[in-house]
Amino acid sequence: MNSNSNFNVGGTPLDRSKYNADRFAKFTEIAAKVPVEGNKSPDEWREIADRIKKDDCVSKEDLGAMQDLAKAARPERTRLRKELAASGYKDQKLRDQLIPFNLFDGPFGRLTESLRLGNAKVAVEALAGSSFGPLGVVTAYHAYANLAQEPLQQLISSIEAVEGGKAQNYYPGNQVKQFHHESVWQKMNQMLDQGLESAKAGKKVEINAQYYELTNPQFVGKLAENAEAGNKIRINVDPGRLVPYKGNTIEMDDYPDKMRTILQFSQIKGDVGISTYPVSKILGDPNDLMHRKGLRVGDEFLLSGMNANSGSGENIDAGYSIQGPAARQLVHNFARDVKDSLGHTNEEVYGQEAIASFQEKTVLFGSRGIVSLLDAMGKGGPAPAGTGLEKPKDFKELSDYAKGKGFDIRKMFDCPAAQLEGRVNEMLAGGQPIPVTAFTKDQILALSQKAMDATRTPENEKRLNDISLPKGDPQGNTVVSLADGPTERETELIMAIQNAEKFIYVPAFVMTRPIAAALVAKNNEMKAQGKEFEVKVIADPGIYPDGGTPNEDGVRMLEDGGITVRWALLPRCGHHDRKIHAKELLTDKSEFFGSTNFSKKGLRENWEHSGVVHFDAQDASSLTERDDAKAHFDDLWDNFSYECNSIKLASLWKKNYQGPDKDFQIEDARFGAIRKVLKGVEKYEEETGAWMEKQIEQPEIKRLMAQMQATGIDELSSAHLAVRQHLGDEDYFKTLRGFDSYGELKRLAPRS
Repeated sequence: MNSNSNFNVGGTPLDRSKYNADRFAKFTEIAAKVPVEGNKSPDEWREIADRIKKDDCVSKEDLGAMQDLAKAARPERTRLRKELAASGYKDQKLRDQLIPFNLFDGPFGRLTESLRLGNAKVAVEALAGSSFGPLGVVTAYHAYANLAQEPLQQLISSIEAVEGGKAQNYYPGNQVKQFHHESVWQKMNQMLDQGLESAKAGKKVEINAQYYELTNPQFVGKLAENAEAGNKIRINVDPGRLVPYKGNTIEMDDYPDKMRTILQFSQIKGDVGISTYPVSKILGDPNDLMHRKGLRVGDEFLLSGMNANSGSGENIDAGYSIQGPAARQLVHNFARDVKDSLGHTNEEVYGQEAIASFQEKTVLFGSRGIVSLLDAMGKGGPAPAGTGLEKPKDFKELSDYAKGKGFDIRKMFDCPAAQLEGRVNEMLAGGQPIPVTAFTKDQILALSQKAMDATRTPENEKRLNDISLPKGDPQGNTVVSLADGPTERETELIMAIQNAEKFIYVPAFVMTRPIAAALVAKNNEMKAQGKEFEVKVIADPGIYPDGGTPNEDGVRMLEDGGITVRWALLPRCGHHDRKIHAKELLTDKSEFFGSTNFSKKGLRENWEHSGVVHFDAQDASSLTERDDAKAHFDDLWDNFSYECNSIKLASLWKKNYQGPDKDFQIEDARFGAIRKVLKGVEKYEEETGAWMEKQIEQPEIKRLMAQMQATGIDELSSAHLAVRQHLGDEDYFKTLRGFDSYGELKRLAPRS
């Protein structure tokens, strides 16, 4: 017997150093002690162990017995855990009853993960062969992305085309410039300012804007000014959703604002064409998104991950301005999307079932939703492009505003009359949104029809058919690859990981298991080769209503793989939920950027676009771009992130526990450890937000903010930058680290 050969488990080859007959013999001993009805007897489990030892493999039938036990044990284990939680985790009898379940569940979970990876490797090798370059990275990705055979074949073929120099989505000869953090929003505004100046000077330019969110009054106003000055404006936006993300409740504060903006564009005096992407018809699911974010002015295209709604500019994001062949292709893709958006019915845009069942759903509005609906559907509405929403402070002001628009606010919200005023006051102060009435839902559907009709006029459609491409002549030396469809997006992200030689830095809004697994696989490969290699990840700490985070599984996988991962620790200004919104992966060889979140929805389901700037070691300007991007990440890592490894914290919590299931207890406690950290981060954000509000009242800081805003930086980013500049880095960070919440977070993190 070759001790280095694989050990076959249910038809899947696994690493013999981790799985062999002796280990399965111990596992069957554990399985025999799980107290569930129908479990095999100890003798039957010993027979399985003997059979595994004799055959030197685990048959599909014997693996099936283990899987059946896991399925049978799950309800009882869940019941015991619920009862233990109800006891305040004090019932020792229940703890003891859980031990055999935990002892079985831990190794079975690890076996399941190993089989997942083993099966993925078999699938990839069957299509690509064992000599396939990025075998480990693609295997890890596929293990958790769980691609069907056709998408997997497409992915492998696409990667092989890239490795063979035959990919069609690589464009040499570009001039590029990186923009990170507050400079992304600044660049967006500066491009529109330059377009306006050009038009006023008699040189008209074309402007294309494609955004998931396009409602910021300043940005919309600048587009209107460009149109009125004679520039040709073409717009494609996401249409919003009439379906709940989950359950039966739709929180749709943004929807009336999106429709309001469409109507505003339709009323501009100038050459403006506005379109909405037919999500339901083209993507197949009314919950998918047209999530692209791109701005073209003349021959320059800014591709980034930043939306164009109020508050976008404060988020941490990344993008590149591009001139040259890649910019021409990006506009070509935009023109295709506009063409695909022409002439569709509301049923094709939103889904017939979604519209038909809308009245049956619970629809919630906050301040933005109700005010934008009143403005768009009321007398004289909507206000001209560039006009911000009214901000009523209390029930009386909102009621008076509604009356002026021809509405009775008491007919708008589905709330007992005696509670209405109090709940509205609470909502206007930033509290919970309120359910709306059937009358309001009718107004929402009427607004939708009105906005969509505005995009279908013969004049508007004629304009949308008139889109000119940039010249696309070579402008520089940089190669840019574009990730347009799902396979290209997966390919470019995987190849960015695969081709890294020294480091991978990731600030991520979303970090799911497929990408985390790919990063771990790459890191392991480099370490196995004895190479110095560094992976750093900063995850956004956004919290779901239940206290969890979409990034929990990805963060745990990175920790398990020995990768240093931190949570973003961003000071707020007021109550705005500042985010790591980037979809960026930076290496010594390239930078992946754009709209694609590192999730199944982002990579395969939404309509996204991303790009990769390939750094040239022989080009000083290219290396400058890389080093500038790295400096932005380093500032985040050093000054605005927090590390608390959940394995270490959970181990600390369980240091005095000596039960036989201690390893499982530690793993199980990681769930609570991450939630504890997230609560601490949230407290820090609230504390810094209140402090920042006081700082920006100082005359000197107001002056600095005004100077920054005059250059195109958004209001909230200018507040952060002005306070930091005014205090100086030493005092600024000393103050931030002096908050009670920061001290609590530091005390929470176990020392190495």
